[in-house]
Amino acid sequence: MTDRWKHLCRGAGSLLGAAAVVAGLAVPPATAADTVAAVRERGVLACGIGEIRGLAERRDDGRFVGFRADVCRAVAAAVLGEPDAVEFVPLVAGARFEALARNEIDVLVAGATWTLARDAGLPIQFTGVHFYDGQGFVAHRRSGWTSLDDVTEARVCVVSDTTSLDNLRTFARTTGRRLEPVERVTREGAWEAFVTNGCDLMTQDMTALVAGLRARAVDLADYTVLPDRISREPLSPAVRDGDKRWAALVRFVVNALVLAEAVGVTQAVAADPAAAAPDDPEARRLLGLEPGLGADLGLDDQWARRALAAVGHYGEVFERHLGAGSPLGLPRGDNALWRDGGLLYPLPMR
Repeated sequence: MTDRWKHLCRGAGSLLGAAAVVAGLAVPPATAADTVAAVRERGVLACGIGEIRGLAERRDDGRFVGFRADVCRAVAAAVLGEPDAVEFVPLVAGARFEALARNEIDVLVAGATWTLARDAGLPIQFTGVHFYDGQGFVAHRRSGWTSLDDVTEARVCVVSDTTSLDNLRTFARTTGRRLEPVERVTREGAWEAFVTNGCDLMTQDMTALVAGLRARAVDLADYTVLPDRISREPLSPAVRDGDKRWAALVRFVVNALVLAEAVGVTQAVAADPAAAAPDDPEARRLLGLEPGLGADLGLDDQWARRALAAVGHYGEVFERHLGAGSPLGLPRGDNALWRDGGLLYPLPMR
């Protein structure tokens, strides 16, 4: 690993162990200029993820489910016509960007925050924010802390080589609080340290924090999720530099999920060829009823319809895995459509 990689990936993940993490995946090197062709030749999309409940979780039968898992499936459906033609590659934070740069995965959908240093300094490209989050904290209830205003000194469990660690250090420095990081390489290690009283607080992105707590706490009443957020975390899928078409494809697959919610194209509508044809021009393009939407991406005009038939629109995916009807019960918040008070605003599909 070069010193440049270590510097650039501070907060993105140092890259030790990347080869070991993905050694079980046989992925032929892709030509940087044509990832679509490489994925089609292989017949499977290699999608890098982090294993988190509600986002990308392996069930007992080995199948991955979750919000980010469905993003991977939507891309596979668009490109390959088969949403389950995905090789999910679990990656620790310190391995994810190098795995992408080395062609070991085709796309990274693992909660990577889009930052200036990563965008300008790493050989990767972010494709567009697909989820807005922010860094939070959970405390042991016996501490009596109900917000960060109560905390002046604490040991804080955090995953090494992430923006969470950098944000924690910045917050401690700017507020004068004595917050000692207790670093672990993996989320599992950080949570294990926290629940076994190795630290006073646990910190990471709020969605992952709530998911991790529900997955690991014996009794949720023993913990308090503090209401504070100390950062903005715009999360984006990432691809390698050098393939503009592939970046656009991933960007517009996610965009299609958002636009479909905005124009009322549900999974049921997309999955039914006999469904009544909508009048809205963008809805018609999503369903492949107007020609020309796929050519620039190297796809046919049915690609968005396949993605939507596979997983549904953004709201359906969110509700299924993260929303009020899911075990996590999270509000849409910033991840609502712009017209509903959120930040999601679809790009034009024309």
